[in-house]
Amino acid sequence: MTRTITSRRAFWEIVVTRGVVPAWILTGALFKLIENSPASLPAVVVKWLGGLGINLGFALHAAVAAELMAVGIIWLVPRLARLAALAMLGLFMPVLIGDVVTGAASCGCFGSVRVHPLITLLVDGTLFVAVLVAGRRAESLRWSSQLPSRQVVAALVWTIAAFIVAFGYPFHGAAVPASGAKGTPAAAQGSTSRNAPPSYYLPHYASWVGRPWDQVDLATWIRPRIQVKKTGVQYIILYRKDCEHCHHLLQRYFSGALSAPTTVVAIPDKKGFPTQGVLPMPCTECSRAELPSGCDWFFSTPVMIRLRNGIVECAAEVDPDAPACLER
Repeated sequence: MTRTITSRRAFWEIVVTRGVVPAWILTGALFKLIENSPASLPAVVVKWLGGLGINLGFALHAAVAAELMAVGIIWLVPRLARLAALAMLGLFMPVLIGDVVTGAASCGCFGSVRVHPLITLLVDGTLFVAVLVAGRRAESLRWSSQLPSRQVVAALVWTIAAFIVAFGYPFHGAAVPASGAKGTPAAAQGSTSRNAPPSYYLPHYASWVGRPWDQVDLATWIRPRIQVKKTGVQYIILYRKDCEHCHHLLQRYFSGALSAPTTVVAIPDKKGFPTQGVLPMPCTECSRAELPSGCDWFFSTPVMIRLRNGIVECAAEVDPDAPACLER
């Protein structure tokens, strides 16, 4: 009886470690392949790597390759299955904690399918604990320094194939950052026009301050082009049509008569503007403009820009209840 119970537990340990976990990891990798965009990366990773100047396209390729490689090792080398599973889950959890702390709406694990990072963290944490205690009964999962040659060769071939798939797949959305540390314009890979939208855009607000608005790279993609006043204060607000924080900011501070000329710039998703959950525009006196689709715009909206005499004086992602760039 005891042996039967032990055998059943060992079976379920194998199912979790070599079945559930790799299927979970593979799902995330496939979504990244299908979405074909750096927006599939977690928000905290985008901010961290983007701040370091690392190409987000390369990061996306590397993430897919690592996930596919881990899946292959778990499937093909049972003695390394627990180690590979724990390594991947242990890598995911700090990232998810960062997403939770920073208030990200989605973990970025499954592309445009939004899953709250707290939910994903609970799943990863549960799987991590399950794998951690697994292997005490399942003989095939126990670590050994002597690995069968066939399994090692198979895992090596899988790893090579994983990198070929990850880096050879046409990630059209994963190209060059649109702005460097100094805020200089940079076109997308293969782009022939400075006015063509980049593949993705990661803003560097500090680099805008002190520059004429017309010299900020973002200004070249806004349509219609914003007419800049040569004297006085002027506001530019970047918003999303389904953003509640944006709606709250505009309704509270920019409805009715305006204290200064204001332009609201709508930010689309890569595939276009949303058709559901669109909120009414509270600012009836604001001039309206928009950015083009086909680009991953990494803005945490609302974003407020204050110009004085045509020069950027303040640019930041703001709190809708106390916007930092609003002159009082």
